[in-house]
Amino acid sequence: MRRLSALARMVVLSGVALLATPFAAPTLAQAPDAPRYRAFWVDTFNTRLNSAADVTTVVTRARQAHANSLFVQVRRRGDAWYLNSLEGLPDGVAIDRDFDPLAEVIAQAHAVNIEVHAFVVVGAVWSSLTPPTNPQHVFNRHGVNPATGRPFEGRENWLTRTLLPDGTSTSVGGHRFGSDFWIDLGHPEAAAYSLDVLLHLVDNYDIDGLHLDRIRYPEISTSGQTPGTGASVGYNAVSLERYARRYGVEGTVPAAGDPQWNAWRRAQVTAFVTRLYLEIAAIKPRVKLSAALIANGNAPTSEAAWDDSEASWRVFQDWKHWLRSGILDLAVPMVYRTHHTTSGRESFEQWSDFTASVRASRHTMIGLGAYLNSLEGTLAQTRRALASGTNDGVALFSMGANNAPVLGNPYSVPEGRDTPLRAFDDLVTGFTLGRAGNGQWLENPATFTVGAFALDVPVPAMPWKDASDRGHLRGLIRTTGGVPVDSASITIAMVNGSSIDTTSDGNGFYGAVDLAAGTYRVTVTPVGSGALRSQCTVDVRAGEVATLDLDVPDGGVVATCATAPSGTQRRR
Repeated sequence: MRRLSALARMVVLSGVALLATPFAAPTLAQAPDAPRYRAFWVDTFNTRLNSAADVTTVVTRARQAHANSLFVQVRRRGDAWYLNSLEGLPDGVAIDRDFDPLAEVIAQAHAVNIEVHAFVVVGAVWSSLTPPTNPQHVFNRHGVNPATGRPFEGRENWLTRTLLPDGTSTSVGGHRFGSDFWIDLGHPEAAAYSLDVLLHLVDNYDIDGLHLDRIRYPEISTSGQTPGTGASVGYNAVSLERYARRYGVEGTVPAAGDPQWNAWRRAQVTAFVTRLYLEIAAIKPRVKLSAALIANGNAPTSEAAWDDSEASWRVFQDWKHWLRSGILDLAVPMVYRTHHTTSGRESFEQWSDFTASVRASRHTMIGLGAYLNSLEGTLAQTRRALASGTNDGVALFSMGANNAPVLGNPYSVPEGRDTPLRAFDDLVTGFTLGRAGNGQWLENPATFTVGAFALDVPVPAMPWKDASDRGHLRGLIRTTGGVPVDSASITIAMVNGSSIDTTSDGNGFYGAVDLAAGTYRVTVTPVGSGALRSQCTVDVRAGEVATLDLDVPDGGVVATCATAPSGTQRRR
């Protein structure tokens, strides 16, 4: 997600590469009262959530615009906009004493039938060379040592890094990317900590969904990077050690474009999302897991071309696979494009169509960069994103930065007018009535006789959560001494039926989503060992998460059943 300065929001967008004539947006394929997601991202860089009055403003605006969902930022950089948290309140933000922003948003939004999805930044944990004031902040404990001003060494360092020399986009010995420091999900303790923070949030608040941002590796702004050369990121020492043990390449450092190293980095992020999905399903099965996803560069021209997408090779966020495997309920690619330029419009359409094509059995929304566009352009993007009838909604970034002035706007009515920066009230009337508050048309009334959000609509149902005939399986693989079995090959087989293969993560966790109901047995093949077939079985039931933890004895030939402890201990 983007942090916007006031200057960036006010800059007048020029008419360079403007369309000769406006794109003729197709009419909405479904009835105006069809279930759709209509969401706003509420980021705390652009919107205050410091008091009950601030929350009232947010909820009132959403209600006026006929929105039905809010993605409310409650974790920005290793901090919390809620009180019952494993992390502290944000530095430099004057939140009212004893005020719980998230609890207040939930109370007010639910009172008017608006869903609340807790929007959390996972990867970036700090954004300054000045350390956090809270000594327990994850950055002070596992990022840069406040006592020395240098990154922690060895296993205590949870930060990802690049091997490129410090330059315009990286600093602090390759540990800082732009202004941000990122944890590396290839470090088992960093992943476990992040998981505990998020599950504590899910467990203690009546949220409708958990919305992940920056669930990936950071991008590096250097020239010459291609899918072949790869991206120099992910070189946390512990992750490198795990990789070397897994593939028997001790003493070597993989090249940035090494296909095996690329697959490893993608697997670390995917493993985290998989575990989070299953753990949420176990404690609150109705809570939806969603993510703001990378849609940079050109959209893939086919599913086969996905590996050349920036999401896959630059930041190792394999979200096409996440949809296909069912570990996201709702995918929200951030298709932030200027609709008043030819290249922007074409890229937006391509990403919108590609997203719809890979949705499988889950839901997809298109994230709109409203801060880049006129209201006319955002309305055109909304119509286009929903026109095919296959994407399930749109989300506007953001409530606090929701439009921009455009010179020679090809979507103005009449076309070619200079359109100004407009107030939020104009966005409300634009989406509900098709015109600004002063009566100026924002959509051609001869083409669109009903506003894009003219009527309130419910969010779409999720049958795989509400009435599924399938279940899930999770488990921990450990030695009899309690050491996690890392990177073991796992086969999950239905007795007298089909099987699937997966891998244990750095904490020994394995799991699978959407299994047919039935009885299953698990085979474990630790790195450098033969297959250990368990005699234990587990019943997977429709709509439930089954658990099968296994112990792997040293030198044994059979994995034995283990009794899973409860709560946070089980998750670790």
